[in-house]
Amino acid sequence: MNPTDLDFYIRRYLDLYLTNLNANFAIDDINFPNGHWNWSNYNRVAPDSDDSYASTFLSLVSRYLTSSNNQTWWSQNLSQLKNIAYYNLALSQKPNNGLISVFQPPASNTQGYLMDNCENYRGLRDFAKTLRFYNDPDADYYDLVATGVSNGISLLFNSTGFVISDAWQNPDSTTFYPGITCQVFHQAYGVSEVNQDFDVAWAFLNNYAPKWPNCSIDSYPWAILGFVAALRPQTSQALSQIVAIENMFHNASTNSYAIINELGFYLRTKNLISGSPISGYGI
Repeated sequence: MNPTDLDFYIRRYLDLYLTNLNANFAIDDINFPNGHWNWSNYNRVAPDSDDSYASTFLSLVSRYLTSSNNQTWWSQNLSQLKNIAYYNLALSQKPNNGLISVFQPPASNTQGYLMDNCENYRGLRDFAKTLRFYNDPDADYYDLVATGVSNGISLLFNSTGFVISDAWQNPDSTTFYPGITCQVFHQAYGVSEVNQDFDVAWAFLNNYAPKWPNCSIDSYPWAILGFVAALRPQTSQALSQIVAIENMFHNASTNSYAIINELGFYLRTKNLISGSPISGYGI
């Protein structure tokens, strides 16, 4: 992105996020009645998670600063960024296994989900890298939290694949999401400490959902699967999914869902296949 686009599209979004934080530094979801976007008519509703929203936001902050080196913005918002990282991630880390709970206490759901914790790992590593770039002494602390997360992720693996969360005993082959698709998140988000398990998890996906590239299993295309295929590189599978995704969204009658997460992985997959550089892991 050029500097003008970085400021208009990314910096303004980051500011919007920061100005809508709750008192606990988490953020709500937004519901538009009838599914139609209208900033004059919306409701704030409970979030899908606290941890995932915080960690993916921190990764976006890291990429924005890598591209812009906007030191003024960094200095003005550093305390808020640290609050997001501390209250949603570090403070919710479980001492028994290193995983981060999906919600801050006192929420009743305290599972440490594989998918979220792969995002958490990446957000923490990215945030620590940015802190270190700006000579902030807290960099080592957040790297330590990330290492704890990677240790917890390793505990979710058995000989056949990964379990969904620390509340599960065995991998789930009966659900496309989360049971089968969760097998690729650690590779998508670059959890290098478990790279020895990448192949087994990839085989789990292709064994139990071999038709995933045609996007016929779910109303979401799950473009993260194609992204990991391109990383491996299983280019034919990645290309097949790109075609299927484009067909889904060219045909309005498919009732398929387009969200920014899907579009991000779709574009990064195309960049990988074309040989264009991509920055970092994840979306």
